[in-house]
Amino acid sequence: MELTFSLSHSFTDEQSLRIDKVATLIGENGSGKSSVLQSIFAEGLKENHARPFRTICFSSGQNESFSKGFNKYVKKTRRQGRTMSLASFYFDKSWSKLVIFLATALVRDGKTRIFLKDKGYAAESNDINRDDISTKLSFKFKIDNRYTLRVQGALKKEEIGEKGTLRQGPFHRSLESFIEKIVDPNFNFESKLDAILIELTASDLLAVKFAKVDPEADVNEQDFGDDPSISFFAQAVNAGFINKWSFQLRFENGLELDDLSDGEYQLLFLYALIDLFDTENTLFLFDEADSHLHYKNVEKLWALLHSIQGHAITTTHLLDSISAKENRIEHLKVVEKGRISEDNKIKQLINRLSVLSRAKSVEFEVCGKLPNIALLDDYNDWIIFTKLAARAGLDINRLAAVHAMKKSSSYATANETFGKGKIDWLHGLSKIESPLVTTQIFMICDRDEAALDWNAANGVQVNGQVYRDLLNAIRWPQGMRVTPYLLAWRRREIKNYLLSYSALAHHHLLGQINNGDIAQRNHLQPNNPGDNDDIRRLNVKDVINPLINTDGEGLDPVKLQTYIDLIPPAEISEDITNMYNFIIGKL
Repeated sequence: MELTFSLSHSFTDEQSLRIDKVATLIGENGSGKSSVLQSIFAEGLKENHARPFRTICFSSGQNESFSKGFNKYVKKTRRQGRTMSLASFYFDKSWSKLVIFLATALVRDGKTRIFLKDKGYAAESNDINRDDISTKLSFKFKIDNRYTLRVQGALKKEEIGEKGTLRQGPFHRSLESFIEKIVDPNFNFESKLDAILIELTASDLLAVKFAKVDPEADVNEQDFGDDPSISFFAQAVNAGFINKWSFQLRFENGLELDDLSDGEYQLLFLYALIDLFDTENTLFLFDEADSHLHYKNVEKLWALLHSIQGHAITTTHLLDSISAKENRIEHLKVVEKGRISEDNKIKQLINRLSVLSRAKSVEFEVCGKLPNIALLDDYNDWIIFTKLAARAGLDINRLAAVHAMKKSSSYATANETFGKGKIDWLHGLSKIESPLVTTQIFMICDRDEAALDWNAANGVQVNGQVYRDLLNAIRWPQGMRVTPYLLAWRRREIKNYLLSYSALAHHHLLGQINNGDIAQRNHLQPNNPGDNDDIRRLNVKDVINPLINTDGEGLDPVKLQTYIDLIPPAEISEDITNMYNFIIGKL
């Protein structure tokens, strides 16, 4: 499923969101995750919307952005005397008792009934119907004067032959049957019915004849769900016949829903919504549905969401949700200021995880979802590398399958093993319990002061028995084929590859490099990359950083691109091409 939407108060440009069964929005507080859901939900409340699906929205708390818009819609509909269009509906916790009751009573093999039975909270009849015999819902019910007057007016219209009146609609026909079977068989809508307390069982519910919408009838009503009882109760609550704040739900042996833990309560609510409304044309919008859940129930939640017939968009802060085995990397969407961004997704994910508990193990679990990983000393190294490769005329779209991560090489002195920091990280990755889909890992290290031997065939792979021994000592999970490569720049670091005669001459900085510190034969020359040992060993940060960085922000992609545009392709080192060719040759 692919959606387009826009946020009127956060990020106003139209956005697209592709949902592969489940899309999970991740971001800091205030990043606009809930605003994305609210905008998608609000579209379904508009009259004459053209969506081929319905939206079922849930929030773990009282989310004002959802409830305000939905309540405004409900009041407008009631004021105009229209029947609600139930193609977009918001459920807060005040609806939980009704929804759980309906799911328990109506869906015999649903998640709700199974959960309650497994906990010993529900019992079934012994006959073939297996009806629930333990769950009871109580609430206050009334008929006010306004509605009885509307019924009397409909009777008069029918006397003169008018069709499609209030009385002929499915809601009123359901209401008549409900009152006859449950409330008062003698009630005839000639006067109001004061609020009375009703206790409803599954057998009571099944005795009522709830009317379905007749598509041929001249009545503007819509069914909500696969059972017309759902439509009836939803409309009865919003029209004021049933006071939703009076709901009480009791299970086996008098246990009340309010007696359950917050986690059990919430999981039951989610199960019930899915039991009642899951179809191929349903989009669930769940705002922090995993809050309050024990980590074992978090696992159950994500397994459930990925098994539904419809689609779901969720928000989360939980590490267990981000690392859930069902949530592949394409399911995770980072939100910043209301904008869904795929740029530097892994960087943003790891940055967020780094401040949370269990961050290290979750980092491995997230990275284990990536088929190809490049470990660099800095995220910006990959940006500079790909821009230089593009300037050299290479197709960098072929590198899209590689996800870059920042991981230090931990090389500071000649006494340390080169690249050990990255190799140690591989040991951690090899020990994760989640499924590992990674197959290629490119450890790209800064050379710094190291004396290295490169593979002559490719020019980027580091030779040496000590490195082979370290990599061979890693034991990957059985059945997993992960191939790591220890690579290094032949120059000191990636910024050294930004040295260019033409670009530096443009900025009047050529003298910073072409001076007496290096042999004249090794000076930068026009249309020459400068691939010599003097250029390779230079520390050029003081020269290059002001040209590509912005004070207080670091690397500026616009300034970097402007600078690289000044470099003729002939002045770009063959090392860039060698690194590119090595990586795409392994994909």
